[in-house]
Amino acid sequence: MKDFTIVTGCTPDYMKKLMISLPSWVIKPQFQNKKLIIFHNGFKRPERDFKFVKKYFKDFELIEWNMKEGNIREKMLSSFILGVDNIKTDHFVKIDADTFFINKKDVFIDSDFDYDIVSHSWSYTKPGWWKYALDNFFYKKNDLIDTGLARYDCPRIQSICCLHKTEFVKEVKNMCGERLPVPSHDTVLWYLANEMKDRKWLGRNLKKAGISHVRREKSMRDEICANIIGSDNQDYKENLLNNVQLEITSFCQLGCNNCDRNCGTFKTDEFMTIAQIWKFVEESIKLNKNWSRIDIIGGEPTYYPKFEQLFQILEIYRNKFPKCKFRFSTNGLGKVVEEKLKLIPNWVEIRNSNKKSKVQSFEAYNSAPIDNGEKRVKACSIPWRCGIGLTKYGYFPCGAGASLCKVFGLNIGIKSLKEVTPEKLYEQMKQICKLCGHSMCKSRHLITDIEISPSWQKAFDNVLDNILKMKEY
Repeated sequence: MKDFTIVTGCTPDYMKKLMISLPSWVIKPQFQNKKLIIFHNGFKRPERDFKFVKKYFKDFELIEWNMKEGNIREKMLSSFILGVDNIKTDHFVKIDADTFFINKKDVFIDSDFDYDIVSHSWSYTKPGWWKYALDNFFYKKNDLIDTGLARYDCPRIQSICCLHKTEFVKEVKNMCGERLPVPSHDTVLWYLANEMKDRKWLGRNLKKAGISHVRREKSMRDEICANIIGSDNQDYKENLLNNVQLEITSFCQLGCNNCDRNCGTFKTDEFMTIAQIWKFVEESIKLNKNWSRIDIIGGEPTYYPKFEQLFQILEIYRNKFPKCKFRFSTNGLGKVVEEKLKLIPNWVEIRNSNKKSKVQSFEAYNSAPIDNGEKRVKACSIPWRCGIGLTKYGYFPCGAGASLCKVFGLNIGIKSLKEVTPEKLYEQMKQICKLCGHSMCKSRHLITDIEISPSWQKAFDNVLDNILKMKEY
């Protein structure tokens, strides 16, 4: 396999996307141990902002890209052509900041390196004036007709992940001058590779090589989390174990519709015991488990009967791991809650939703994807974003999953921290996600009225018997 450089571009608006997608790039052995160049614009302290990149690419270079003319989009797209002199290898692969990968399969094969540009097949859907502008700029044709806003359709490429021959791009740069004729690097390169007799391009289906591209940040995060656990990206697997949510009670005085702790659909007043809280702290210290964040949740956690003792125990862990963040989630409703909140130590962040009613816009949690005809149900990003869940029944991939298991009588809670691994959590997900409305499926939507699908209704009809199947932590 020939050597190449990986190139991407990033602005502050795309930083979150890059942080989510970048770990998936090194799934590919083909992309490992390559040099990464990041063209950037708009960062005051880029060395600090891009520090996370070192974890995935030991050899990377930051290049601030400022052009005198053009908006930020044009500047960044132009960098992949006009900044080509910074690339020292014969080939380079440009990857969009919001492109990610889900398997080890090579994206590009040996024969691809014979082409000047190779990327995913696409149809040309830009307004016709782009073609008119390119014809005029490069060939000065006299018989051109400005097609205005009409669409110009023909096979071409989409450069979400694109292989370039560096020598070809340098030639294009010399033809363009200080500014591209149209603000799209792949359009310019494809056009010239298509027009010049001594150049050639190739478009093919790169999705088969495990490439995906999502615009919305939340969807992108969900897609990566849903797929990555089944791949070989150890970073995403280990990220499952960064944060933990302690569901100290399932009781809530409010009971919102579609609450994913079932406080509105099946009210209980269960509490973790002080002994169970002690067990969590002792195991965490013994295993030298440095949690990034510990969330204290419910139900409504201010109703925990041994409220002050709870924080005394957690402070023992905090003294051992002072960098751990503690958060306390409350609905903030009522005088009882308000008085309890005053007792919370100042090292705990209070997250107060200030709810006034049980009618809230939530996802249809009690709607099982399998009841809606979903065959390939995927995990959502809640375990990675919020943390794994610990209840009186053990550890689960998330708090919502733990509540689901109680309703369905799935006694799969992991009873010891030392036994919690990404692989075991993933095995739990196989049973949980197909029943959870948070999972990525067609039925995912926000509602205010309670929605219960057949599988959930059957579980609720037998919920008391199902709870008896659960074994405590």
